[in-house]
Amino acid sequence: MLADFVLIGIIIGYVSRGNFQNLKQANIPYLWLIVLGFVVKFICPYFPEWSFRWLNIIGMIIVFIGTLFSYRSYGMKIVSVGAFLNILVIVFNRGIMPVWLPMVQWLQLHDLATHLENGLYLDYTLLNTSTRLPFLGDILPYYSFIMRRPFVISIGDYLIGFGLVAFIVFYMRKEYSN
Repeated sequence: MLADFVLIGIIIGYVSRGNFQNLKQANIPYLWLIVLGFVVKFICPYFPEWSFRWLNIIGMIIVFIGTLFSYRSYGMKIVSVGAFLNILVIVFNRGIMPVWLPMVQWLQLHDLATHLENGLYLDYTLLNTSTRLPFLGDILPYYSFIMRRPFVISIGDYLIGFGLVAFIVFYMRKEYSN
């Protein structure tokens, strides 16, 4: 999903006469925190199941802090809000992102529906009557043109994506003095 938004940002940046080389000069002062947070998220499946949810939340919080501390970079405020909304729904649902089954079925993601119904994911669960903040869960359709398939994502994911597009387009179009 993020790769789609990055590519969209680059395409819009080029179409609006931006320069990809300008991104080298974009300032994300806490990029190292954002990268660290993603590293934690990507390695947490290799830890015991009991620690997975905690590590996943910690990774998300580190990403959020990195984007929040980089708020002066164009688009990072939007990314921060999206990251915060995702953290909020996951924390309020015991470390698991709720997914709306009717949307999964509407998108004909049969394997995903079966896996969710059988509880095979550590970080996703079916949205139900006990779900807290259900409107922040994965309830919205998204089609990835890179992966060439639909996904169900959250409003937080969309905000993260829109913030990334805004960041890329802004810095591709920005004029820097030598």
